[in-house]
Amino acid sequence: MIGTGNGSHPPAKGKSRAASRNESSAVVAQAQELRRHTHQLSLRDQIERNHFLLKRLNAASVRLIQALEDGDVYPAIGEIIANLVGSEEVAIFHYDTSDQSFSLAWSWGIDEETLQQFATGAGLIGRAARQGATQFRDRVTDIPLRHHEQNLTACVVLKSSGEVVGVIPILGLLPQKNGLEWADFELLKFLETYGAVAVQFQRLRDNPVAQ
Repeated sequence: MIGTGNGSHPPAKGKSRAASRNESSAVVAQAQELRRHTHQLSLRDQIERNHFLLKRLNAASVRLIQALEDGDVYPAIGEIIANLVGSEEVAIFHYDTSDQSFSLAWSWGIDEETLQQFATGAGLIGRAARQGATQFRDRVTDIPLRHHEQNLTACVVLKSSGEVVGVIPILGLLPQKNGLEWADFELLKFLETYGAVAVQFQRLRDNPVAQ
């Protein structure tokens, strides 16, 4: 008769159910801990990103307020774009909705021929004004770029009380910039509104009868 020998049980095949349950619980606990750690890192990253953005927006606000007092709004906007976005090829055009015309208010680092082409309203600057929406070169795929737009980064609309009062063409970025980043887009949104208010204030200051 075949027995088990010394009253022992047959050797278990594989792991016991208790051991498997313990290992499964450990795996679940590790996964939960990993998710908590990932969530904490995500929250920290968000806080750091928001802190970085707020510092940039605060710097832009301080410079605009100073410009309102000093009467140098146009150079101030150029400085904000140069220092916080990263372009030293910028122009500011006034826009007249009555006849859809553009007039140059200020420029920096852009040649005269290119400025004249922008002043005609041809290309993305005209589209930005008509649609009341900032145009980014990398996001426009339905129309070909014109010759003067080959180095264009964006045409930022300036809107006051829902009306377009100007457009800022931004051409090439500085060499260390590979493209616009999320904080750049947020800063340009800030300029759409508060840059427009500053420009309107400057126009009133320069020529109060015209307004």
